[in-house]
Amino acid sequence: MPSAIRNPIPGPLRGLRRRLGRVLLAWGEALDPPPPPTGPASLPVGSLTKAISPAAAQCPALREPLSVENAVLNREMTVLKREVSDALAALAAAHALVTSARLAQVQAMRAEVDDGAASADALMALAADYQGWQSDQVRLFDALGLVLRMKVPPGNVLDQVDPRLHEQARSHLEGLSLEYQRGLLMQQFHPPG
Repeated sequence: MPSAIRNPIPGPLRGLRRRLGRVLLAWGEALDPPPPPTGPASLPVGSLTKAISPAAAQCPALREPLSVENAVLNREMTVLKREVSDALAALAAAHALVTSARLAQVQAMRAEVDDGAASADALMALAADYQGWQSDQVRLFDALGLVLRMKVPPGNVLDQVDPRLHEQARSHLEGLSLEYQRGLLMQQFHPPG
């Protein structure tokens, strides 16, 4: 009698139940596929980056710039959005740390100016530097908010383009990539400020 309680379903029905369970699980997974990987995708490292030290590879002027074309054509739009969000969040947080430090310096220097240990001009210069960092921080967090609110469709960018226009789209993308590269070079040889 105890064995009848443990196995109330006869053998053939138990096998049918297992097969039905597997089919239902497969259907459920098909209806709700796992989300795409959210981590940043890795780009192939260029020959320039291989020739320099790992520390120097962190310097924007020495490492090979991101290939806009490769990123757009080889990543899903949701992954691109996530990578932009991650980068903006990191840069905005870095600016927030520097801004907080500059504010503390301004407050300390204000006391020094009151005591006559520092000049008002030095305080004004430090306050202007603080305002610049704060302004950039606000713009970065605004940009991050804009990106986070954007809706992007899943899939590759060319999935959103009529197949008859793929050649023109690739040509346009090449032009955008070249413009980005030109801007990087201009900034490298003619830094702002």
